[in-house]
Amino acid sequence: MKKNLSIILLFSFFTQISAFERFNTVSIGSDKAKYISYREYIMRPGTQFRYDQVMERLVLYYRGHRSVILINHNVILVDGNILRSDFPIIRKNGDILIPYDVAKQLSDCLYGAGVANRDGPTDENTKDGRTEIARDTKNDEIKFIIIDPGHGGKDPGAVSGKKIYEKNIVLDVSRLVAERLKKGLKGIKVILTRNSDVFIELDRRTEIANSRLNRNENGIFVSIHANASLSPKIAGYETYYLSQNPSNEDARNTAALENNVVVLEKKQGALKYGDTDYIEARMMTTQIQKESRLLAESIQTGMRKRLVPSRSLGVKKADFFVLRGALMPSALVEIGFLTNRSESRKLLQKSYQNQIARGISEGIMGFIDKYNSKILQK
Repeated sequence: MKKNLSIILLFSFFTQISAFERFNTVSIGSDKAKYISYREYIMRPGTQFRYDQVMERLVLYYRGHRSVILINHNVILVDGNILRSDFPIIRKNGDILIPYDVAKQLSDCLYGAGVANRDGPTDENTKDGRTEIARDTKNDEIKFIIIDPGHGGKDPGAVSGKKIYEKNIVLDVSRLVAERLKKGLKGIKVILTRNSDVFIELDRRTEIANSRLNRNENGIFVSIHANASLSPKIAGYETYYLSQNPSNEDARNTAALENNVVVLEKKQGALKYGDTDYIEARMMTTQIQKESRLLAESIQTGMRKRLVPSRSLGVKKADFFVLRGALMPSALVEIGFLTNRSESRKLLQKSYQNQIARGISEGIMGFIDKYNSKILQK
């Protein structure tokens, strides 16, 4: 009797393990990465989906849960989780293929018991019908930094006096920040979204950052700008993190000024910034917003130490299009006002640019040190 019971339990165990394995998989690429079709998910009764061809994203809905699958990226958003893969989600022959290494996690998040048991009960370890993802905290360690010089090419940004363009100043400062970070951080990649006078659409900037996310690499995104105001008396530096609720009217106006670049983008591309569903999808994780606030505070502290006696305008929040897409801690720095004559002259000085770069880089390094130390202690 005991022998028969052992056989039954053993059979049950292997049945549970192999249930997901029974789905059709395809192997792609030289490394023969395994993929599962999105059809395996939409076949489950009650699952709804929508594919946005312009945005290149698939959205799955099931009983109040929601997943956003980003084509050509190594990440999937599901409720409050970001699932990272070693391989990108791909579209091939009319099908959307999901890497096997996150396919099971995705089904557990949505359905609890997994896709394999389409009509079965939810797993006893689930909460509200979905599995809580056990995170490997070492994989959250920051391994890359994206520095984004604002504007560029046909978009000059703020302009002061005789052809003093924001795009040129922030490129110079961004290069200095990147140099300092490369010297100060070992084993962390530092990447500029642009290293010349070229125009890059806002969403493309965070796409550059998100494309580097995978199972073994997390990162941060920092966009560098110079400000402008209707009042020539206003001066100072400030740092922002993303929020749909601006700190005040000045923060709202600053975001509107930076977001105005969409008029230079392709008409079809500009439409995506008005897509509420898109915004919500990108702002799913409150943890990223908390970390972004800490990053902004650390950068502002770094600049405050180095830019005496320039005025610190503090840390604020606003809805910047360029930050909407970042699936990692992100911040936007306004290094000064080109519309203030005195500050405009200082922003052209290499010595002052070096001080700005020193403050920003020290703030970034301080954040990473605290972030990675906390992660590795978990």
